[in-house]
Amino acid sequence: MTWAVWPPAPGAAYALLVGTGRHVGPKSLTRIPQAVTTARALGAALSGERGVFDARRTTVVLDPADTRQVLDPLRRMVREPDLDLLLFSYCGHGLLGRNDRLCLALTPTRQDDGGGEPSPALPFAEVASLMRESSARHKVAILDCCFSARALGPDGHGIHLLTACGRTVKALFPPEGTHTGFTGELLRILDEGLPDGPRHLALSALYDRLAVVLPTTPAPRAGIIPTGYPAPHQQTVDGSGHIALALNPAHGTQRTPAGLRARAAFAQRLKNLTEPSPETPVPDPARLPQLLHVLADLARDAAEVLGPLDDFSIDVRRNHAVMTGIAGFPDQATALLSALVDTLRTKPSPHRALPKAERALAYWTREHSSGGPTRT
Repeated sequence: MTWAVWPPAPGAAYALLVGTGRHVGPKSLTRIPQAVTTARALGAALSGERGVFDARRTTVVLDPADTRQVLDPLRRMVREPDLDLLLFSYCGHGLLGRNDRLCLALTPTRQDDGGGEPSPALPFAEVASLMRESSARHKVAILDCCFSARALGPDGHGIHLLTACGRTVKALFPPEGTHTGFTGELLRILDEGLPDGPRHLALSALYDRLAVVLPTTPAPRAGIIPTGYPAPHQQTVDGSGHIALALNPAHGTQRTPAGLRARAAFAQRLKNLTEPSPETPVPDPARLPQLLHVLADLARDAAEVLGPLDDFSIDVRRNHAVMTGIAGFPDQATALLSALVDTLRTKPSPHRALPKAERALAYWTREHSSGGPTRT
């Protein structure tokens, strides 16, 4: 069963988006011009024709000079009655304050080299405390900054959190790019949509996609070979993961040629996460069942839409069969490959994919016959 996505009622959703990219004064932080353009772009996406927010109820604060420029508009939103959704977003430097709590940088923020509170800065705990005063059914915070997962736990109690990285990890941004890595990918998903997604894009669906796309997108790192962006984190509250942020522009395209190609590209990214890497020598075991589910649906749709002998369909069916064997089901892999080989042999002349499929069938037949591990 798939749970329904829940869009907030028109006029009952407020959003505050903050971007701090400019820093001044002694011991000033590195400038992040992408933070400003990113906050502005996210505000436009969420309040545009596809977003669930009204532009009149969406406030973007850029390069705040003090905490009041952030907390005052948030306080006005908190006082609004009968809200469905209150959203806060921050893009900029994340710093560690006392007790390693997350602080959000402002324009004049400077880091205390002695390990004290960065000053002046906005502790996220103050933002969360103010948000909890709202009567809104759901409260959401999207944090695109270093150490952003520090917000998970007591400081973020009662708030749905979507963070760019872990507790000890730095968020990244391409130096020559327009947007930061995390929110840039979020914006791309909002713009392109999910071909196999529902009519609306919900928070958990966005997180699930980001959790695959970000680690498999090369990120700039000084002096070393580029690897993926940090993995995002999520904290849900009751059913907050089903809250919609925007319409899905790709809804209903899952069985079109473009939709099938997009799904295959995502499956390849997901496959990459099932293989060991320097960052993840032991991949998440949950990825493999997810990949099999994606490939099974894709193989079925490709065969029905493009035909069983289409090159794309054949490649997907072979990949599905091989990954099924790798997942520990050599008997199922043998059955899938046997059906594929039979299909390829129906052509009057040998199909170019037949030798490869036959080799795969022979391998998994031996694995199954040898009594190798088979999952149930």
